[in-house]
Amino acid sequence: MSKRVFVCVLLVLCLVGTVIVTVPLGAAEKVVLRVAIPADRPENKAAIEGELEKIKRFEDTYPDINVVPINYDYNPQTFAVMQAGRNAPDVLLVWATEGTVLAEKGWLAPIDEYLKTWPKTGWINPDAFAPFTVKGRIYGLPHDGYVKHIMYNKKMFLAKNVPFPRLDWTWKEFIDAAVKLTDRKKGIAGFAPMTRGGEGGWMLTDWIYQAGGEVEEFRDGKWYAVFDSPEAIRGAQFAKDMKWKYNVIPANWSQGYMDVFNLFATEKAAMVPHGDFTVEWVINNFKWNPKDIGLAPMPKGEGLKGRQAGVQGGTFYVINGLAPQPVRDAAFKWLDFERWSDAGLEVLKKDIAERRKTGSYMAMLKYPVLKPGVGYQKKEDEIKAANPDVCVIWPEDLREYLPKTGHTEPPIEAQKLYSEYLAPVYQALLSNRNADPAKLLKEAAARFQKEVLDPLNK
Repeated sequence: MSKRVFVCVLLVLCLVGTVIVTVPLGAAEKVVLRVAIPADRPENKAAIEGELEKIKRFEDTYPDINVVPINYDYNPQTFAVMQAGRNAPDVLLVWATEGTVLAEKGWLAPIDEYLKTWPKTGWINPDAFAPFTVKGRIYGLPHDGYVKHIMYNKKMFLAKNVPFPRLDWTWKEFIDAAVKLTDRKKGIAGFAPMTRGGEGGWMLTDWIYQAGGEVEEFRDGKWYAVFDSPEAIRGAQFAKDMKWKYNVIPANWSQGYMDVFNLFATEKAAMVPHGDFTVEWVINNFKWNPKDIGLAPMPKGEGLKGRQAGVQGGTFYVINGLAPQPVRDAAFKWLDFERWSDAGLEVLKKDIAERRKTGSYMAMLKYPVLKPGVGYQKKEDEIKAANPDVCVIWPEDLREYLPKTGHTEPPIEAQKLYSEYLAPVYQALLSNRNADPAKLLKEAAARFQKEVLDPLNK
């Protein structure tokens, strides 16, 4: 090859090399982040539009990150399939019941290192991390939450001269009130529990917790079903006694989640279990005066281990454990973006203005993810306090006391546990006066151990 040809070839290679090195590498440096936004349904239209607008603002702030929205509401089955195909979102919202099982599968990325230097970490109630703290590491950022409690009709209490529940009331006080409030001739139940479907197991778990029992236990590196303990049996017996001994629940005891709130709203039940949004639903859909509704913690169970306890759940933002490190870093930037910021306060103000136009209230009682009186929470509380015609402010002592009664949901396959193992026990107790709580719980615990926990332990 001549010297001239060699120089020309070298020059061409250099030019081609320049193109290869600068343009493609510049494109490759842009991180692609798949973000879950609400499922594409008509009722989610406004929320979806809000998320798409947020994505534009985020990409303007972080031009090196390309956000790909995925319309997806978490579901354990679909998420497992998406993980297998490596096409699940990199950041998404999941239920509080999922922390342990997803972390142990390696499907969640720990966020401890981000939290150590994140300015907003100190705003968060430390207990709020509990459902997603696994073996000392934190795998989720709390979004919202609830602690199961009691919603009651103040008018009915006053009419029957029944004292309103104290913050630290007991099973005895709860039953005494339920008995006095029950009126069979008018078809009024003192208390309407959730018993149908998964809600039945969810409800039975409350009574087990209050009696001092547990549902699942981790020891010596393995998981065990323990809802056949003496304490769990005591809780199940209490649930049974509400029908067969005290006769305070509806004659048609088979009630699902919204069924009990319909009973409450139409004054066919004086007390119902409550978690989050339904107090607002009752007020706005049935035109209740908020002052006629009271909220109280779950009552304290009997026995040496008796305690006040209500199932604590909610939702958490998580980062996909299969995502590479650059994507994880981008995901936490997304979680931080406009989180508990002035942008959120503006959304709150707009919501209040819209509710004022329609005459509806903002009345949810949530588990306080943020500490009272600090950061965003303080500003949010001030805005709500300035709009009492729209925002229902529940008593401060209740808001401070309720989190102390929270007990996290069972960490392993909680939804399956509720619907397939505990709900049938509850339903058997209410359908058969002679049903034996100890026998039913022992059989259900043995099945759950064999069918769910033993395979996991292997």
